[in-house]
Amino acid sequence: MLPGMDADRIEGRVRALLATAEHPATPRPEAEAAHAKAAELMMRYALDEASLRAERGERPEPVVYWERVASGAGGHARARSAACGAVIRAHGGRYAVRGDGAYRRDITLLVVTTRAARDALALLLPSLDLQAEGAAHRVTDAYMRTIPEEAFARASDRSRWANGYFRAFLVGHADAVARRIEAARVRLREEAATAACAGATRALVLVGDEERVSAEFRARFPALGRGRGQRVRADGYSAGQAAGRRADLGTGGLGGPRAALS
Repeated sequence: MLPGMDADRIEGRVRALLATAEHPATPRPEAEAAHAKAAELMMRYALDEASLRAERGERPEPVVYWERVASGAGGHARARSAACGAVIRAHGGRYAVRGDGAYRRDITLLVVTTRAARDALALLLPSLDLQAEGAAHRVTDAYMRTIPEEAFARASDRSRWANGYFRAFLVGHADAVARRIEAARVRLREEAATAACAGATRALVLVGDEERVSAEFRARFPALGRGRGQRVRADGYSAGQAAGRRADLGTGGLGGPRAALS
């Protein structure tokens, strides 16, 4: 992922955190917190490296374009793309989408980030997908067991109800993780604003990265169309977020829903 001995140590810690998050026996609060901690470690390492380059008078790392597919399996592409997009935004990236997920088709996210953010997300997103989908299936199955069969006139109605809950859970789960990552970025910004010397360099790096990502995104996508809105179920969304609101690994509580889809 990153060169050097320190990078090997950081990557080892990151992979250990992601393994914890992916384990089916890990409670959801711990899993979401582990994903956020892994993201924070990678962001801090990338910022330190970027600050060193700036202090040596070297060019900043490049801003890169890349693509990621949100699978249309089960008809959940839009929820998966929204979930993925929330984490990309939390990492300081920008994205557009290609496709609308109709008829179980995939949606492609067209992403602009720094190279370090891309490398971090390449580790984080597959792990988050695995953990979120597993949790969504377990929670949705448990939820549907509480609803009697006679509550639905047809089996297809029951399936649609379960799918709506599943999709909303995916979005809520990702938003809980994204809020934690955003909180880590805020801490980095606050530390840079209050520290001397090296902090000043870090602050410039953070601002510079955001400006370069925004400029590249505008250059690649000067005229974006308006995406089609989608509502998500409040019950499934709340279930996905609940663990994120309760969990606190000593970094302060986080609260308040932030819908990723309109």
